[in-house]
Amino acid sequence: MKNGPRESNILKGINLAKLPFSISDKDLFSFTKDLSFNIKKIFSLSGQKESIKWCFSSQKKIKVFLIIFDANENLKSIYKEEISKRLPEYSYKTIATIVDEGLSRGYFINLKTTDAKKIEDKKIHNIRPSVELVTDFVNWNIDAICILRKYYDLKKKN
Repeated sequence: MKNGPRESNILKGINLAKLPFSISDKDLFSFTKDLSFNIKKIFSLSGQKESIKWCFSSQKKIKVFLIIFDANENLKSIYKEEISKRLPEYSYKTIATIVDEGLSRGYFINLKTTDAKKIEDKKIHNIRPSVELVTDFVNWNIDAICILRKYYDLKKKN
């Protein structure tokens, strides 16, 4: 198959040198088919656990979850207002709805703060992902790494 102008333009925009294995220009479209297949496999795994399925059900939820997850991993308090500041493309109401839904489903929790200051208001100040969500997310990532590693190992042999 001869590359037309469209295919040539696609080839010009792809940095194949970043790959840990080599792909020739003539094999690029076979590579992109394999890539699409593997990405679909990875995202199909997200439907296996309800917590991940919920988090990945919209781009908004993914962004909110990743901010909460990041705060958890860095031992930082996070709350709705702070999430809203970090995602200015969404309204506070949208963020609050996602967080409240996550809390009601048990995917997010309000971890009591250990700050020396006593917080008197009823706001949630320390939103965290539940143990279930953390373990499901880490396991999903491990599965994704395994899928990509198998592909990498196969390409390295060829």
